[in-house]
Amino acid sequence: MKRLLFILLATGLFFSSCRTNKDLVYLSNTTDDELLEGIPAKTAEYIIKTNDNLYVDIQSMSPEVNAMFNPTQAAGATGGTSQNYGQPSSQYLNGFHVDLVGNIKLPVIGDVAVAGMTLNNARNAIQLRADEYLKDATVKVKLLSFKITVLGEVKSPGVYYNYNNNMTVLDGISMASGVTDYGRIQKVLVLRPTDKGSKTFRLDLSNKKFLSSDAFFLQPNDVVYVEPDKYKNVKLNSPLYSLFLSTLSTLILVLNIL
Repeated sequence: MKRLLFILLATGLFFSSCRTNKDLVYLSNTTDDELLEGIPAKTAEYIIKTNDNLYVDIQSMSPEVNAMFNPTQAAGATGGTSQNYGQPSSQYLNGFHVDLVGNIKLPVIGDVAVAGMTLNNARNAIQLRADEYLKDATVKVKLLSFKITVLGEVKSPGVYYNYNNNMTVLDGISMASGVTDYGRIQKVLVLRPTDKGSKTFRLDLSNKKFLSSDAFFLQPNDVVYVEPDKYKNVKLNSPLYSLFLSTLSTLILVLNIL
């Protein structure tokens, strides 16, 4: 009876730590040919903040004049823009940092206030200043410091950079090579820094409702954390449990024989 009791205990422990197929499927409550109108919502335009790093390109018809307004690109002419901005370290050195006052300092033009603006509005502001010096100037402004951190039960945790206009939480997890066998997609935390402090969002990626969350589209400096399954410790220690139960069962058998 004691041996039977231990066998039943081990069996119950095994099955209680198992997960159903529903626990592993993203958007499991969607149906075929379902139209999710208005979901996801349109991503909000990013507002430039202090300490952001921007790519600014001012071009005219004259290569000599371009070299004056873009000295960093001119200095790296042999390697082109990819050499100057291909790596995060190069972006940090060659981008234009938004200082604590909210300005960037551009060659020839000088200080331009950009904090609190969208990227498009910042481009317009720089365009107005460039038009004072150049005729038919073309201005481009991009955000270089769009990075996120993905932690927890993902296969490749780390810091990832985004070079598109938007990025979703699914993109972020995909960059980290997806969740591990212990990842709990029903418990995903997004931590977002704001002017008033850090704001948290709890997402259930198995439920389509997360598509309408404000955290579906990630913002620069967001942290995505995938929580572990609540039975992770049981699964990791299952060989020890099996060894313990086997030893105990053998010991009981020996005692019964004696």
